[in-house]
This record gives sequence, C-alpha cells and structure tokens, in this order.
Amino acid sequence: MSNLHLSGDGRQSVQSHLRELGQRLRATVILTVILAVVWSFSIDIILNWILARLDPCTTSCINVFSPDEWASTKWLSSALLGLLTAAPFAMIQAYTFAARGLLPSERRAFVFWMTTIWGLGILSLWFVIMELMPWVFAEGHSFQSGLGLVGLYDATEMLRISITISWAVLLILAAISVIRIAGSMKLLWAGNSGWWRVRVHGFMVMLLWLAIPSQMSGLMIALSIIAVSLVELSGWNIFRASAPDAYGLNDLFDAEGGIHRVLYVDCSCCGSTPSISPLPGMGVMRYDAVCRYPIEQNYLIDSCKRFGVTDIVFSGCSLEGMPPGFMDSLRFLGIDSRSLDLSHIATLRTHNHDVDLRLAMASLISPWSKQSSLERINKILSECGIKTLHHGGNIPFGLQMNRDEAWLSLADCSGIDVFTTLHDQ
Repeated sequence: MSNLHLSGDGRQSVQSHLRELGQRLRATVILTVILAVVWSFSIDIILNWILARLDPCTTSCINVFSPDEWASTKWLSSALLGLLTAAPFAMIQAYTFAARGLLPSERRAFVFWMTTIWGLGILSLWFVIMELMPWVFAEGHSFQSGLGLVGLYDATEMLRISITISWAVLLILAAISVIRIAGSMKLLWAGNSGWWRVRVHGFMVMLLWLAIPSQMSGLMIALSIIAVSLVELSGWNIFRASAPDAYGLNDLFDAEGGIHRVLYVDCSCCGSTPSISPLPGMGVMRYDAVCRYPIEQNYLIDSCKRFGVTDIVFSGCSLEGMPPGFMDSLRFLGIDSRSLDLSHIATLRTHNHDVDLRLAMASLISPWSKQSSLERINKILSECGIKTLHHGGNIPFGLQMNRDEAWLSLADCSGIDVFTTLHDQ
C-alpha cells in the first residue's frame, strides 16, 4: 500500500478520474463563457465607471491608444466577472470531485476555504480597483505634475495593472487563508509545516508568475518576495506550533526516549463491550462499532493523522475482524494497533466485576515498561482480593471466574506477587 485510503474507497483507474475531472471542468467553463457573454453587454458601462474612478486628473487624461488591446481587455474583464459569478457552481463541482478523497476535517476545511476565498476575492477586487489603485495613480500623477510633465494615460494599461494587482492580492489572501484555516483546524503544525510550505508557496508563486506580464519582471520578483513574506508572517506561530492536543493525548516516552501518543478507542462493539478508564497519558475516543461503520473508521483515521497518534489500543474489537483497507491505512500512518479483547474477557463472569478488564488495561507494555505493568497488575490484584490468577495466550472455552479469581491474557506472568496462584492455560 503506497498511500492512504478511506473506508469505502472504490478502485477506479486514473483515466476514470481524469474523465470525471474533464466533465466537471467543461461544465464550469461553459457556464463561465455564458456568463461572460452576458456581462459583455454591460461591460462598457462598468469599465467607464471604473476608469472614472482610476482617473487621477481633474479633467480626463485617459485615452485608448490601441483599439485591439482595448477589445481584449474588455473580454478579459467580462471573463473575470463571469468567473466570479460562476464561482459557486465551480465550488460545488470541486467539492463533489474531491470530497471522496478527503478526510472529514479536510472536507470541512476545504468548504470553509472555498467560501472564504470567494468572499475575499470580491472584496479584494473592490478594494484594489476602487481604493488602492486610484490612490497609487493619484500619487504617481502628482509626482509627474511636480516635474512639469503632462499626464496622458493608457486606459488598457491601467486596467491591466489593476487586474494584475487584484490577482496578486487574491493569491496572497488565498495562501494566508489556507494557512490560517489549516492551523485553526489543527491540520498544520511544526511536524508537517514543510509539506504545507512547499505546496502553498509553490502554487502561489507559480500562479503569480503566470498572471504577471513578462515585461513586468521587476514587479514579478517584488510581488513574489512580498507574497512569500506575508504568508510566512501570517503563519509564524502556526508553522512552529507543537503537536496539537485533543482527546487527552499526551506525549509518552519509552525506555529509549522515543515519543508515543497512545489513543484508546473505547468501542462499545454494539453494546457488547463495557467501558473502562485508560492509563494516564492515553487519549480516549468513544465509538459504537468501529469495525462495522465506515464513517467511524474515517473519523478515527482523520484524528490519528491530525494529532500524530503512534499507537492505538482498541477496547473490544478484534483486529482480525477489521476491514483490511482500514488496517492498511493505520499501518500507512505508522500506527501500531493492539486490542484488549474486552468483548471476550467480559464474558468470563456472570456477576458484575471489572477486575479482568482492569488487568487487561494494566498489562499494556510499550511505551510503558514491563516493571510498571507488573506494579499495576499487583496493585489491582491486592485491591480486589484475588487469590487465583488464570493466565494464557487464549481464553479457554467455558472458563468462568469466581469473585476471588481473575484472568490475565499473558503467557508469562513471572513477577506477579506470590499471594496469587498461577495457572497456565
């Protein structure tokens, strides 16, 4: 297995994915073209209003020096307006295509980011064209007037510069919003910041260079430096954040100093498995039946990936009964999985006594030492007054415990206090 799969993922060829992507892109492009044609009927009024705002002179000093370039700028403006109005449909298409391959938290972040960037795109376009660029052109005109020069400006060039700056601002806001949203949803921290940096900076700079005209090489370099710097500053704390905490997870150290984040999956197994408290430092997530419900499996994979889980301890689930794809995903994430087998241990008594369940939890080793495990076991045996301890690798069929007896799923019980009588099964 070379990548992460969600429960319920189907096996589809790359060609089928590309075919679906092509169909969705064609639908979006067709709608954008239709809307661009609709906008083209009123684009002259819109551009005249924008140019009146951009004009830095008291009496108009804007002219069209190249009719063909002016025509292309008009169609470019119509296309941009068509794209903005087609954005909700494009977002639906993008989500429908990508959602099946995203974890639950990633789907929420993706929807939030698309909605946010659409709103930011409209606001940034309005701010740049109606506030920022009029101020820039007015400052440039006043400087030119101070030199005694007569201002005469190309309407096409003014609009292109305004559109380029708007695009740059939008890309910077898109990159910043990605970092902020991913950080707030605990998808980004110091452990995976390198992965995020490469992709966010790479896509942002590539799209900047594609949008900026080649004759504006100075602007291209300056905007790239500014964009990268702003993204780094906005994500300063997020890029350096420690592993996020949730569900009570703590860093546990083994004998060699390795860090473990152990998650106890308290699964009721459709009501057949009782609930017990985990060891100190373990995180806890509670489910109904992980082995049966793909949605619970996906949420578990999502949480393990987000919070850096290294070990999973299932309460009653049998690892052999888990879907192979789900277990493959856990192995892909580098997670060691174990089960306490509480659903079977709970059948050893007809009376209500949780000593066997507590012993199963106390017997956990790694990252805990064997000595600490033995101390926990002996403490439980002493508290519960156990006189006879049955143990072995498998529970014998028909075994039933009395109140002064207990079961421990260990083949080797050397180190147990002498007051117990050990019976190998």
